Amino acid sequence: METTSEDQKAILQLVEEGVEASAAKLAAISRTDWQIRTTSVRVYAKPEDYAEFVQPSQDFLGAHCQAPGKMFLTFMSARSAVLLTQSFLSGSRRGLQATARMQEVAVAELSNIVINAVAGSLADRCGMSFVISAPKTVRGSRADIIKAAFGEFHPIGNIFSAYIHLASNELAADCTLMLMLDDLIVHCVLNALGR
Repeated sequence: METTSEDQKAILQLVEEGVEASAAKLAAISRTDWQIRTTSVRVYAKPEDYAEFVQPSQDFLGAHCQAPGKMFLTFMSARSAVLLTQSFLSGSRRGLQATARMQEVAVAELSNIVINAVAGSLADRCGMSFVISAPKTVRGSRADIIKAAFGEFHPIGNIFSAYIHLASNELAADCTLMLMLDDLIVHCVLNALGR
């Protein structure tokens, strides 16, 4: 489905609203007040748009969730994953360490919170309910993580992304959220927005 730049802005505004709504839940789980802001948003419409992701990159950790007609993905650098995990564990009385497994758990939980908030923003606008799978974690390059979620850069739907900056008194970390919405969902969202 072809979308205009105004359509894309409207959808991305709903994504931003969902990201902002996730801050309180993240604060409750990590016992840390978070400032969350979306610093850039983007639409991927053609294969060449993915060129940045096939370049060699450092190690990343991501998690993806799916539902019929929708796929949601978050990923962050391994360094950000360690910082985020340490923040989540800082209130633990058991002295847990930011092991690779704990990093996967923390990234999956962050993904679950952010993705459900974004999905909720979209679903509320459509008057629908989205039932989303549990997050599956993936470690590797950005290209590996995106391929695990969306396939070989030939997605079946419209891809939107938001670059999210998470900051607290203890740390700052960056995360990328990407979502693939099939034409039916995009049409429903735009219709609900009066577009």
